[in-house]
Amino acid sequence: MKRLNANLSTLASAVLLSVAVSQSAIAADGFYVGGQVQSSTFGHKIERNTGSSTNPSITSFAEETDVAVGVHLGYKMHVTDDAFVAAEVFYNAENSETTNINNMLQTRLDLESTYGINFKAGVDVTSKFAVYGIAGATVLDFDIHNSYPFAPPMRSGDTTEVGLSLGAGFEYQVDNQWSVKGEYIRINDVDFTPLPEVAVPGKINPNDVDYDSLKLSLSYAF
Repeated sequence: MKRLNANLSTLASAVLLSVAVSQSAIAADGFYVGGQVQSSTFGHKIERNTGSSTNPSITSFAEETDVAVGVHLGYKMHVTDDAFVAAEVFYNAENSETTNINNMLQTRLDLESTYGINFKAGVDVTSKFAVYGIAGATVLDFDIHNSYPFAPPMRSGDTTEVGLSLGAGFEYQVDNQWSVKGEYIRINDVDFTPLPEVAVPGKINPNDVDYDSLKLSLSYAF
């Protein structure tokens, strides 16, 4: 019996210590900074009207997934004991490249970077684990190259387009300062004005891009 009581006492002490450590893992509200690595998928759609019965209108789509790295800076604030909001600015150095061939028009897009701001709202599920939704604005910075398959690139340019970003994420609090986050972001149907066709001066086709990312980040709270 004494041994049982001792074991129960030890177990109770361990549970209390675990709870105390768990409670202390909650980071204080305020500024945080960190870095991320992510898998970014960049998609490109072309709707090309050739105006010819032998070469009818064609819609084509191409996408590529590649690795990106970036940094972020944010501010987090609890509005109740369990609910919180946050605002975060970010920058990613991207590396995705798509080549979309529509009939005889070849357009290559090189995604150079993404940056913008995200707003988050979530709840603490436990003292260490939280989930949240994301809405914000993302700038897509990419280069455009128009050519034909039988010729080298003949016209190039660049553009920056803004898209509405929506997603969800989770946060695991390692200790009072450090946390790990996982997030998924999606941006749909961002229209942009492409370069005129090489062989048809002034001809502009409807184009749009999609973007989504699966991100793992590490943050440090001040």
